[in-house]
Amino acid sequence: SNWIVIGLAGATNSGKTTLARRLMDQFPNAVHMKQDNYFLSDDDPRQIKVENLGHNNWEKLTALDMDRMMEDIYAVLRSPCTSPRLLILDGFLILNEPRIVSLCHAKFYLDVSYDECRRRRLGRSYDPPDVPGYFEQVVWPESREAKQTSIARNPDTVILNGEMEIDNLVSQIV
Repeated sequence: SNWIVIGLAGATNSGKTTLARRLMDQFPNAVHMKQDNYFLSDDDPRQIKVENLGHNNWEKLTALDMDRMMEDIYAVLRSPCTSPRLLILDGFLILNEPRIVSLCHAKFYLDVSYDECRRRRLGRSYDPPDVPGYFEQVVWPESREAKQTSIARNPDTVILNGEMEIDNLVSQIV
């Protein structure tokens, strides 16, 4: 296959999609797939509740339809291409899914501080919206656990500072 697959992981609001879009500017024939497009519905029985918050835990792989994402990834990789093309996989748990990791030629993790992550998240709206305490009790602890797990499983992951200027991030990848 002529596909070059890169995985962009990182905490919520760490700059993954912004970086992917900038890479798309540099590689117009690239394909960008977002893990965020594969969330299960709020009422899906596979969802795991955070009992004390009465809110689903959207920060685990169980909140995502990874089988459907894999089908879509394989469909892209099966599509004919005569010259090398880039497939950018963007998601907060991309490097926690072994089937995706096995396809990646390069892996990047965008890291941000607690304060910056929280500041960026508060500037966005979610459906369903975050309940009070969700970031502190669920989002941040889950993101730290996901980072630790993905780096332990994938020691060749390049850790990038998600608080850097976007041009600097692009130059570290390209």
